[in-house]
Amino acid sequence: MDKEEFLKEYGEDYGYPNGPKSIDEIRATEFKRLQNGTVYLDHAGATLYSELQMEAILKDLTSSVYGNPHSQSDSSLATSDIVREARQQVLEYFNASPKDYKCIFTSGATAALKLVGEAFPWDHRSCFMYTMENHNSVLGIREYALSQGAAAFAIDIEEELHHSGICDAHSVKMSQHPVQRRKDARSLERDPTGTSFNLFAFPSECNFSGLRFKPELVKIIKEDSKKLLESSAFSRGCWMILIDAAKGCATKPLDLSKCPADFVVISFYKLFGYPTGLGALIVRSDVSKLLKKKYFGGGTVAAAFADMDYVKRREGVEECFEDGTISFLNIASIRYGFKILNSLTISAIARHTASLASYVKKTLLALKHENGASVCTLYGSHPLKVFHDESGPVVSFNLKRPDGSWVGYREVEKLASLSKIHLRTGCFCNPGACAKYIGLSHSELRSNIEAGHVCWDDNDLIHGKPTGAARISFGYMSTYEDAKKFIDFITSFFVTLRSTSGNGNLLSAGSIHFSSKGCETELSMTYYHLKSITIYPIKSCGGFSVGSWQLCSTGLLLDREWLLKSLTGEVLTQKKVPKMCLLSTFIDLSQEIMFVESPHCPVKLEINLKANSYRAAIEEIDMHGQRYEVQCYGNEVNLWFSNAIGLPCTLLRCSTSKQSVCMSKSRGVALCRDVESKLNFPNEAQFLLISEESISELNNRLSLNAPKGTSEKQVRVDSMRFRPNLVISGGEPYAEDKWRNLRIGNNYFTSIGGCNRCQMINFAHQAGQVQKSNEPLATLASYRRVKGKILFGILLKYENGDELGDDKKTWLQVGQEVLPNLD
Repeated sequence: MDKEEFLKEYGEDYGYPNGPKSIDEIRATEFKRLQNGTVYLDHAGATLYSELQMEAILKDLTSSVYGNPHSQSDSSLATSDIVREARQQVLEYFNASPKDYKCIFTSGATAALKLVGEAFPWDHRSCFMYTMENHNSVLGIREYALSQGAAAFAIDIEEELHHSGICDAHSVKMSQHPVQRRKDARSLERDPTGTSFNLFAFPSECNFSGLRFKPELVKIIKEDSKKLLESSAFSRGCWMILIDAAKGCATKPLDLSKCPADFVVISFYKLFGYPTGLGALIVRSDVSKLLKKKYFGGGTVAAAFADMDYVKRREGVEECFEDGTISFLNIASIRYGFKILNSLTISAIARHTASLASYVKKTLLALKHENGASVCTLYGSHPLKVFHDESGPVVSFNLKRPDGSWVGYREVEKLASLSKIHLRTGCFCNPGACAKYIGLSHSELRSNIEAGHVCWDDNDLIHGKPTGAARISFGYMSTYEDAKKFIDFITSFFVTLRSTSGNGNLLSAGSIHFSSKGCETELSMTYYHLKSITIYPIKSCGGFSVGSWQLCSTGLLLDREWLLKSLTGEVLTQKKVPKMCLLSTFIDLSQEIMFVESPHCPVKLEINLKANSYRAAIEEIDMHGQRYEVQCYGNEVNLWFSNAIGLPCTLLRCSTSKQSVCMSKSRGVALCRDVESKLNFPNEAQFLLISEESISELNNRLSLNAPKGTSEKQVRVDSMRFRPNLVISGGEPYAEDKWRNLRIGNNYFTSIGGCNRCQMINFAHQAGQVQKSNEPLATLASYRRVKGKILFGILLKYENGDELGDDKKTWLQVGQEVLPNLD
């Protein structure tokens, strides 16, 4: 669908036709930083602030004097006025009367939820009930409930449709999950005949699926809980309702005059991008009296004795719960965000963002592979009988290949990043919704955890099943062009096309087609030779090339035998510290010295290779599923490297006295593919080999893909960009993909597959500076992708290593013939 067709269908809702500015004017004047082709689609995570909004905030803060409000000076009174106005503005946004509701500022939505959990009047008769579609920060309230002897359980809510169309307890079906209790929790000393209080929590909009729960749920739970929970011991007691509106209120705020929730939590950066670190708890005035707050801090007390157990708390609800000095400068900033929302109107924002989400969902569902298989599975868009209104501007999905296998969400995120598309992947801190919509059982979830999967990691597929999803979401400044670029990205990279070769094979855009037909003849007529040898003594730092070099049981002698580790224990790489590529190394075997240079250090570092040259400690580290014994260096060496990369770190050397061993699979997911050989500190294998012809073919593609008519410099790469140990010459581009093993001189090597490239190859250094672009990885992704991996070069295992001893040495030499075969 092009823009003209899009506007025919969505033109009445898209782009603020009756607003002060059109969407194109908004983007041109208030979001100029997006004009470089960036497509931001993670507004559910954090929306973007307007540049005019920030200019207004800066003008205010640089022309006004705001003092600590806990005083009576003019600047303090000015702050108090601003805070009072801000509270009123928040209540107006939710159509809440100041008589019925109070606005308590917090450090964020999570802090507001925590405040409710720790101050709620739990006892052993209470229960905490919550829908499966809740954020982790809501689930955390469960800890307070269980620790005080209360029960907790999750529910699923479905709607039973009736012809009357009336939304009441008769139209709601509630499915209860197992009740949780803590056996060792102590019950509070409460009158058993008194009123017990229960808390029900749900999101106004699920941040995983985008489904919005009907606000009528508030009155139904409050008034008809006995009917809904008639078979439960928790049908008695007073029910209070908590709504997590952090996501939903950006496009559809609650009307608290019609939806009398007791607690509503919000986060301002979700609303209008800035400020971060500021949220609010909107609480009913009568309910606030039931909250029991223990801690007191500056501003929350009217008087306190230092040497006696005496404290008089302030009477105002806001003052009683806002510990310390509130973030008054951030609070002063929110009026400029509300000004934007009010000028566009929230109803127009809702229609605008809904039109984009609807267009994307409709288009994704229509995508088919050439064999007719669906490309995309959407979550929250299929007709579940859930108790909801409509969906918010969220599109969560996973992709499938033509054979029905899943595409990992990390592959989607990686390729989207190369296309300058910002989206979100994982479970979005919503484990209940994630498990519910993807269909993950408790046993599968436990199995995934035991396999090493945690939030935000790279384990996107375990046993062939997704552990999370990809998500895009729209904000008030999103455009059709953003949505169209995303659709084009999905189509280009994930929709399978029929081969034009006429052989009927299905080829995915960007995939590699391996064929060995005629290869034996080709190999017999081709002369390959070793063009260069490069050693990288320190992992992720610069290497040096030689005419010949000794082989050993771990590969090339001294290759990746050292690494840098942060003071927190993290192994440092160029992906984390790009400056590491500026460190150059050279080893003089005759002197047994390693020389290291950095543009940030005036003195060249010399490291003696003899084992008895230092007396530092020995320790063990784990990396890539391997355990290593390492030797540490003294303060002088560590200080040099810390200055070189601008980060405190230590240098470690792999000890030759103890072979690395593979960790148990139960300890984590091993990344190293060569688990049988002796290894120093490579990511996957002892050697990386590439060919000059493959580099040349890649550069031809880079020149064709270079943007025409722009000032952008054409990217051209040499072999060292890929950090190979061995560069060969001869034959056709990517002939090495088909090799099973090879011989160089009298040394034999086995291929263990293609090397999966990451964004590290996009780093280039010039004049002591590290520059990053999307190339060459973006171009490689367009034609060298196999099931989530972008392959370039092959990894090798040295087969003669076990035969080498102290009295037997073998060398590789530039110019030696390379003899591959396919057996």
